[in-house]
Amino acid sequence: MPHDVFLLDTNILSNASKTRPIPTVSQWLARQTRIAIPFAAIVEIEQGIVEVSRSQPQKASTLWDWADGLLKTDFDFPAMSPDVARMLGQLHCCRPLKQLWLPDPRSNGKKPGQDLSIAATAIVHKLPIATLDAADFMLIQQYFPLPGVFNPAFGVWVVHPSSKLSARVDLTAA
Repeated sequence: MPHDVFLLDTNILSNASKTRPIPTVSQWLARQTRIAIPFAAIVEIEQGIVEVSRSQPQKASTLWDWADGLLKTDFDFPAMSPDVARMLGQLHCCRPLKQLWLPDPRSNGKKPGQDLSIAATAIVHKLPIATLDAADFMLIQQYFPLPGVFNPAFGVWVVHPSSKLSARVDLTAA
């Protein structure tokens, strides 16, 4: 498994777009020689900018410029291959993960995120995930072993790359 490249969750990319990003995350990101951006993160970024454009068109324009620049980089963009689609189908059919792909009617129209798609990409391409919010990935890890989950804000492996399904972190114990 490559340890020199991380698959970035959308929140890592969003942090990079802020005028006041989390310093430890920015420093970690600056030290990376290779990063991978999943298709699902691009989708979430585009959805977020569309939402912003409804009330703040000038801010949305700035964010679209930032996103365009991001897409012109030489970052890795792992393929959404048939194997990723097959894994995503398995994740979608795992009933305990249902809340990660099915909108909650009590959520006032909030759409579910793309964590299942990011997880499928990570599993197939054997890339550890860098995220600021590991809760959904910890749930996924209970049913599908992930190749690693790292929180750069705290410098902590939530799921160590060498761990298997049996090695889980109890987030409620902290």
